[in-house]
Order: sequence, then C-alpha cells, then structure tokens
Amino acid sequence: GREIVMVRVDKTLKEMMEEKPASRWDPAYWHPVFEKILSQISKGFEVLPLEDILKEPIIAPDHVRASKGEKIDKGFSCEYRTLKDLLFTGLNYAEINYCSENAQKRLKRTQLKVGDILFAGSGVGAVGRLGLVEHVSLKSCVGDLFIIRNPKISFYYVYVYLLTEFGQSQIEKIFHGISSAKISTKEIEQIKVVLVNDAIQQQVKSEYKKMSKYHDKAMEAKKNNNEAEYKKNI
Repeated sequence: GREIVMVRVDKTLKEMMEEKPASRWDPAYWHPVFEKILSQISKGFEVLPLEDILKEPIIAPDHVRASKGEKIDKGFSCEYRTLKDLLFTGLNYAEINYCSENAQKRLKRTQLKVGDILFAGSGVGAVGRLGLVEHVSLKSCVGDLFIIRNPKISFYYVYVYLLTEFGQSQIEKIFHGISSAKISTKEIEQIKVVLVNDAIQQQVKSEYKKMSKYHDKAMEAKKNNNEAEYKKNI
C-alpha cells in the first residue's frame, strides 16, 4: 500500500519552461508561458469570454454515419466540409467532398452561412485549426468541426484573433487528452477575446479580404490543375 513513483527528468527546468509543450499531464494543464501571454491581453482592453460575444450557441460536431446509410461520394450534390478543408488562408474550394441527401438532412443544422468560423476540436496537431466561410452553396454540411456563428462583433476579427498568439495559446492551454487531443464546447466558449474598437476591426477585415483574393485565385488554379499559378497565389 506504499507505492513509490520515480520520475526521470532529462531536461533542466529552464529548458522545460521555454520549449513549446508537446506532451502534458491532464487535466488542468498549466505552463508559465501561457500565463505570461494571457496576462498581456487584459492590459488596456476589455476582455470577454467568447460565449459573451456570440448571438447563437456554438454548433457541436457530428459527421456522416455509415451505420445510418449515409455516404460520401463525388456523385452527390451536398458539400461536406471536414478538417482537410481548413487551409491557413481560407477554405479549400478546389477539392470538395460531397455527401448523400440523407446525411445532409440529418446534419442540416450545420448548413454553412457566410461568416461561419469552422473550428477543429479533436486530433493531435489539429485542435485549433480554423476556417472562415466566405462562399456558401445551397446544400452543405460539416463533419467533425465546431461552428462558431453570428458574433456580435466582426466575424473577420474573431477569426483572425483566434489565429493569433493570444487565441492559439489559450486553445493549447485548455484542450485536453493525452493520447487523443480534444476540446469541448464549454472550453471554447471560455476563450477570452480582446475587444478592440470598430475601426481596428474594419482594418482587420480589409486586410483579410485583400489576402483572400489571392486565396480564391489559388483555389481556382488548383481546380484547373495549374500548379504554377496555384503556388504563385497561395
């Protein structure tokens, strides 16, 4: 009844504190680097949890289920968005998966709208990957991604903010799981967002849309198998 635990440490405390955490013991992960970053965002700005700036609840993930007779195939008409569609510069419009009508009907709550922010909530190296929806089709649904919808402030700003060091460090701090990384709706809702004035939000939107024109050109080139034009624009 008197167990002994031995822990071998191959690095100095300084090395452990400075490295980007790649493994951890959960729950309630803590790291000084995160605390330092998070302390900066409360200086001079109002800060609110994400749930307080959303008009609608976050839509939780689901996916096409073969057990229900649902299928993924190029011959169907409903766009099916998954992790592979989340490129750093926007959604992948060049290589689209499609799913069956019965899947789209069951997953109709995930029909995409302009301004939706897609958020990967599981998988090592995938948690915190994001996509912003700027183009929608009449029929679409989402597989295994959260949807952050209808914020009270600019969705361009919320999206870009979540990609910054402030957003990504919080995501890395709160996701859990040792063998399979995951994050919950409640945890996403508690991500702290720095509120900046409307002029700054509009500037973020303007700069994003400049970038996004090149993304769209790259996707068009990819669709047409023009690798040189794709690389030039992406």
